Amino acid sequence: MLGVIQKQSSIGAILIYIGILIGYFNVAFLQPKFLLAEEIGLVAILIAWSEIFGTIFSLGWPNILVRLFPKIIAENKKSNLILFTILIIVIGSVLATLAIFIFAKFLFIDANDNSQIEKFYLLLIPLIIFNVSFRLGDTYLRMEYKSLFGILTKELFQRILISIGILLIGFKIIDYDRFVLAYTLAMCFSGLLVLLYLVSKINFSSFIETNFSFVKKHKSEILNIAFYGILGSAGAIIASMIDRVMINNMIGDRYTGIYYTLFYYGIFVGIPARPLKRISTAVLAEAWKNNDILKIKKIYTKSVLNLTIIGIYLFLGVWINNENIIEIIGKDYQEGVFIILFIGIGSLFDMMTGLNTEIIATSKFYKYNSYFIGGLALLVILTNWWLIPIYKTVGAAIGTCVSIITINSFRLILINIKINHIPFDFNLLKVFFIGIVVFLNSTLIPNIENPFYSILVNGIFITLVFWTLIFVFKISDDINDFAKKQLKKIRRLKNF
Repeated sequence: MLGVIQKQSSIGAILIYIGILIGYFNVAFLQPKFLLAEEIGLVAILIAWSEIFGTIFSLGWPNILVRLFPKIIAENKKSNLILFTILIIVIGSVLATLAIFIFAKFLFIDANDNSQIEKFYLLLIPLIIFNVSFRLGDTYLRMEYKSLFGILTKELFQRILISIGILLIGFKIIDYDRFVLAYTLAMCFSGLLVLLYLVSKINFSSFIETNFSFVKKHKSEILNIAFYGILGSAGAIIASMIDRVMINNMIGDRYTGIYYTLFYYGIFVGIPARPLKRISTAVLAEAWKNNDILKIKKIYTKSVLNLTIIGIYLFLGVWINNENIIEIIGKDYQEGVFIILFIGIGSLFDMMTGLNTEIIATSKFYKYNSYFIGGLALLVILTNWWLIPIYKTVGAAIGTCVSIITINSFRLILINIKINHIPFDFNLLKVFFIGIVVFLNSTLIPNIENPFYSILVNGIFITLVFWTLIFVFKISDDINDFAKKQLKKIRRLKNF
């Protein structure tokens, strides 16, 4: 699918899935084995708050880079843009630190008697600083088609460091307080590396010639994009993290830990979209700049079909194995098993709508993303407020699922209005039919007592049947071409 996207997203997907395997090991084995649910919940709420503050205090600069990068680079030295990006990181970090001190009493000290957040909230300062650093630095690198650096540091190295931290507390080398500190350092790692990378690219020999004339030239456009960028990004992160915050405030650390752990399995369905979304922003921005609507439609349609195929495959793998998952991580998590189902459905629907967010974000009607996301955040808050007291953690999952489906439906409608294109075709119905066939036949697999063997047997069955049917019925040209290339390589190896 279009050279650079396909190449980098393929490598990115491999790196992300290696990271996912490490993350799965952390969540499915290490954390439940060595940490109580409430201890997992505290870490989860720290990360949630750092994501919320980090997004707000990125000051809309990632959105500006996505929208104006081709234009600014054509007019200015690259070093000027890097330096200004670092300046925004510094400003955002200072403002975020002030905000933590100003709102600490309201948000962390007096907010909840069922949480230990009061004891550790100052760790949010480094977490937020390096969160901002990563967001801005990684966006810059993605616009230069260098997305793999961010993927490598955040998706892979960061998870390895977290694994080490969990093992240290597991073998009683450190206590829980020091574990939280180690976890914080691990979460800061990717932001630090990206920041150092940016600094290394500054041309200090011509430092005296540095000017930010592009800011003055595009002042009104930058302010406009920044405003809607902050509004949209804040809404998006609130929508994705507010469930943890509300669970923590309403029912405590333990339930936050249960939700966070099982939420991970649900979003596993949407992981393949990450590298594609990272790479596609630069290509889509260039296509909009050249008014290449045909190219945008092609990317959109292919992303919908291919991501739906992969999403249904992963959804089947996760949900068919839900009993095995609970058996592995512990019966304490049984009460939240339907978190996996509802978050999985939401993630699958997000995959089914392809690159709709990125298409809107890189277009001249990018403002609509802010309106939609603001509505999404409000909907998540209202549904969580209503459903958490009734269904606890599962209520939060239902609210999040409904909200994801709603916002993506509006995005589909908007794109259809603007470029007259619906990315769905008959092949999608075939994919769903194949998914139903695989699911129904999976019920015929004999019950295996050992959960690890059961997952292995289920996985082999789902993989063989699902992908054979996808290949035989020629659902996707991209997937069939990829499969044929791999078969040719295998034949060459045999002949060799």
